[in-house]
Amino acid sequence: MSLRFDQTGWQPLQPGAFRNADGDTVALYGFDIPPDLPASLEQLDLLRRGTAAKTAGSGGGLIELDVITLDGLPAVRQIVKLPLPDRPTGVAYVASFTVPRADRSLVLKIQCLEQGVTGMRDSTALNHYLTEYGQGRDLQDMMRWWAQHAYAPELQGGLPRNLSEDPGWDPHFPEHPLSRARRILAALAPTIELHPAFKSAPPFAA
Repeated sequence: MSLRFDQTGWQPLQPGAFRNADGDTVALYGFDIPPDLPASLEQLDLLRRGTAAKTAGSGGGLIELDVITLDGLPAVRQIVKLPLPDRPTGVAYVASFTVPRADRSLVLKIQCLEQGVTGMRDSTALNHYLTEYGQGRDLQDMMRWWAQHAYAPELQGGLPRNLSEDPGWDPHFPEHPLSRARRILAALAPTIELHPAFKSAPPFAA
């Protein structure tokens, strides 16, 4: 494999795919074509805005995107949320690391699904927000601030990020799929090792 990580706590499902005790999955994908990122990793604002627009256009929403370093190479760390196609409510939080090179890329994708009763985190955070900041303010304006697309608030459609998805709420809802997704990213990142042949490929330039 071109990418290895610490598999402690992960049970293999098939080559390159694993599941943990929470039912979250992680899978490795390799692509032998130029990456389709909307901007170079040095153009963080363009990369974020382009990704936000693409995700909203597909019916989802970008939660966060940063450029980090994995085993010495620049990489994209991001989390998006997508509707669950077979359920009336709930979303999937898909977290990923993308390591792009000029003619190939590796993507490590983590999927954490909402299960059972949903919306507790959202409703708790919304009540707190309205109580703390809503006194004397127009409710419609408040709701515009509550939910808007990350990095591109003018975007319409899809699933805008809301204030309950701020990392500050993770400690209050540690079993929420978004909290789990962030923990998995943080745990896996320092354990990732890339194959020398992949590392020696020409760097990505949008």
